[in-house]
Amino acid sequence: MTANKIKDLLKMVEKYNNFIQQFNQCVIFASQRAKEYIEFKDPESKLKVNNSTVTDIFLMTYINRSIQCKLTESISCTKMTEEQTILLGTDWVWAVQDASSKNPKVQIAVQVIHMENKENQLMEKRFQPTESVKLARQESINKTHPEKISDFCSSIGKDCYGLFLFFGRKEDPKSICGVLSNDFHTHLGYGQGVDNAFLLDCIEKAKAFVTPGRMLELILQKEGVPENLKPVCVKFTQ
Repeated sequence: MTANKIKDLLKMVEKYNNFIQQFNQCVIFASQRAKEYIEFKDPESKLKVNNSTVTDIFLMTYINRSIQCKLTESISCTKMTEEQTILLGTDWVWAVQDASSKNPKVQIAVQVIHMENKENQLMEKRFQPTESVKLARQESINKTHPEKISDFCSSIGKDCYGLFLFFGRKEDPKSICGVLSNDFHTHLGYGQGVDNAFLLDCIEKAKAFVTPGRMLELILQKEGVPENLKPVCVKFTQ
């Protein structure tokens, strides 16, 4: 191998590692920002942040930080409309882009799960849904949100991964963690449920958690390889 080819190879490795590190930093920063709102308690009990607001805070923080880091050249982030979220079970999609074609090489479809309390449920019921939202709910009434995102990912292929992102848990209400796989639909095929209980069980039985950067690295290592990735547990907050 010539000296020039070695330099080119080193540049490619450096660029690869840089955007993984940048993604990791952006996601962790957004997670910490969202955590501030999850753990906020108003001493006068007058201010309450609803679930959709916390989700938007995470996403806006991530997008703003990724633009600052020029990460959008490598990874796009597409926010779903309310109707799309209801139909597909997906809040947003991260896509790692091919540099030449700008087509997605791998995708991560994200679904945020809040361990809801009665106060949040009552707050969100105050807002009347639009006609299009009502229609979307009617179309997808027979499927749970985890089932929808599982079907969505399987329809795209093995290079689309579902990420269930938990904003708080009963045992750890201030944490943000997730479960990722491209094989959730297999559980549905065997008649097994993909629901909060199944996902929380994955987290509770996890021997180790990976960082968001390591999550992305694992996905890229499997790029183009038609293999299933068993559920991987990811820790987003420190």
